[in-house]
Amino acid sequence: MNQILDYNPNKNSGGGTPKSDKIVRIFAIILAIFAICLLIGGAYGIYKNKKESNTVAEAPTEAKISTELLENEVLIKVSHDKAIEKLIYNWDSDKETTLKGDGKSSMESKIPVIAGNHTLTVKVTDINGVETFYTEEITSENGEDKIKPRIDLKVIEGPKIQIIATDETAIDFITYRWNDEEEQKVEVSEENGKEIICEIDILKGQNDLVVIAVDKNNNTTHENGSFTGVTEPKVSIVIASDKKSAEVTCTHENGLKEVKVIINGEESLAEINEEENKTVTFTIGDINEENTTIKIIATSVDDTQKEVEETIQQDAPAIEIKIEETENPEEALATINSVAEIKEIQLNINGEDYTVDDFAPNNTTIEGIPLVQGENIIKIKVIDINDGEKEEVKEITR
Repeated sequence: MNQILDYNPNKNSGGGTPKSDKIVRIFAIILAIFAICLLIGGAYGIYKNKKESNTVAEAPTEAKISTELLENEVLIKVSHDKAIEKLIYNWDSDKETTLKGDGKSSMESKIPVIAGNHTLTVKVTDINGVETFYTEEITSENGEDKIKPRIDLKVIEGPKIQIIATDETAIDFITYRWNDEEEQKVEVSEENGKEIICEIDILKGQNDLVVIAVDKNNNTTHENGSFTGVTEPKVSIVIASDKKSAEVTCTHENGLKEVKVIINGEESLAEINEEENKTVTFTIGDINEENTTIKIIATSVDDTQKEVEETIQQDAPAIEIKIEETENPEEALATINSVAEIKEIQLNINGEDYTVDDFAPNNTTIEGIPLVQGENIIKIKVIDINDGEKEEVKEITR
C-alpha cells in the first residue's frame, strides 16, 4: 500500500534536468535576437535602396533652348524630358513677356526681333518648377525699334551746355527749352543719322533746362537739368608797336580773385585791389628777348577762369654789326650783315676816321683793323640804300 502512494513516474524516466532546460532557453533567446537583427538589417537595406531609388528619380533635368534669327523675328526652340509650364523672355533687361506651355515637352515660339545689337534672355520652367536660363546677343538690321534715344548733358567752356542725343537705329530731332521760354528744335543732319550734337549758352543765374529726343520710330526720351549761368573773365593783351612792352587788362562783372602772369615759364601774381576787383590793369615791360610768350590766367570770384596767351617775336634787325678780336693780337675783325644793300660804311679807330670802299652789298667783312697797345675804341656805322643806319662801338684792350 505504501509503495503505490510513493510512485513517481518521472523519477527514473531519463528526461531533461533543470540544467538542460536553462541551456535550451538561452539558445532560444540567442536565436530570437539573431532573427531580430536580420529583420532590422533587411528592413534598413530595403529603406536605403528605396531612398537611393527615389533620389535618382528626383534628380532635376534642364531644358534645351536654342534660337534662330529670321528676317523680322527670332524663333525660340525648347525641348525637355518633362512638360513645359511656361517660357519667359525679355530684351536687354527690359519688360518680361510670358508664354504658357501646352502640356508638351517641346515648344517653339516666334517673337519680334529688335533692330540693332541686343541681348535676349529666355527662362523656361517645367511642371516640377525647375528653371532653365538662356542668354544670347542678337544683331539684326531689321526688326522693331523699341529702344529710346539717349540724352547726355555736359557743361563745357563758355559756359555752355553740350547736348548729345543718340539712338541705336536713327534719331529724328531734339527740342530744348530754358525755363518757360519758347521751345527750340534741332533736326538730325544727313551725315550722321544716329546722333545730334549741339551747344547752347547757359543763361545767367539759376535756370531749368528741358531736353526731349525723338527717334524715327517716335520713341521719346526726356532729360531735365538745373544749371547756374556764370561768365568767364575777359582778358586782353595789347602788344606795343615797338614790341618792347604789353598792356594787360582783366575784367569780370562780379570781381576777380586771382590773375596769374606767366612770362616764358616764370610765374607771378598781379596785384588786385579788393575794393575795385572788377578790373585789373598792368603793364609788362622790358621785353627784349627774341621770342617772349606771355600767358595770363584770370580767375573770377565765381571760380570761372579764362586763359589767354600771346607770343611776341622781335623783328630781325635790318643791320647787324659784330666787332671781335682775332688770333692776331694786333688786329680786329668786323662782320656786317644788312637786309637792304649797304650804301656806306664809316670806320673810326681811336678817334681817327678811315674810309671803307671795298664791301659787298649785303654781307661784308672788314679785316685787319689795327690795334695799338692799351685801350682801343672801334666805331663802325653802316648806312643802307634806304637810309637806315646802325652804329656799333667796341672797346678792345691789347
